[in-house]
Amino acid sequence: MNSEKLEAFVDAVLAIILTVIVLELPQPESVTFAGFWALKTNFFAYLTSFIVVLTNWYFFHIIFEIIQKIDGKVIAMTGTVVFVMSLLPYFTILISDNFSNLNAQVCYCVFFIIVELAYDVLFWMITKIEHNMELKQILNLKRTAIHLIFYAIGIILGYLITPEIIVFFVFIAVLTWFIHVYFSIKSIDSSNDNIQMF
Repeated sequence: MNSEKLEAFVDAVLAIILTVIVLELPQPESVTFAGFWALKTNFFAYLTSFIVVLTNWYFFHIIFEIIQKIDGKVIAMTGTVVFVMSLLPYFTILISDNFSNLNAQVCYCVFFIIVELAYDVLFWMITKIEHNMELKQILNLKRTAIHLIFYAIGIILGYLITPEIIVFFVFIAVLTWFIHVYFSIKSIDSSNDNIQMF
């Protein structure tokens, strides 16, 4: 089954997600540094969400270039991943409006755990179809395990010290996820270039 229509669907949904988040950013009470600084938690939440969307778009972009075929299970799981991602604006607004609330912080963290696990399941399913070593470089379950530990530490420290700590642990995990994807794909591109030279 061709993946072009699925790729177009994912691109469209991710673009809409970012648009919704941007439109929900509040205007400052005064157009001054102090006015924008008062919205720092909103912009921080937006930055975190943007990195997640960028990482996932990057993932899909490369995946659909590598894979030769997809089946109904991959389509269904992709739909599940997109459904989970469609909730990103909701949780971004939740954390922006309740930055010091422990329950909101925990919900935000759990949401990102679900996003990462959903993507790992999807890519595991794809590697079962393709048996592609390049894909297995991207699907790094050690990274996921480290992130789960990292999220757990953030939640524990959020309970013991202050809830705001949780979102910073989420941000670092999301950033390292993007870095992992970037360097995995860079190594794939380099190996492909070397193959083309011979």
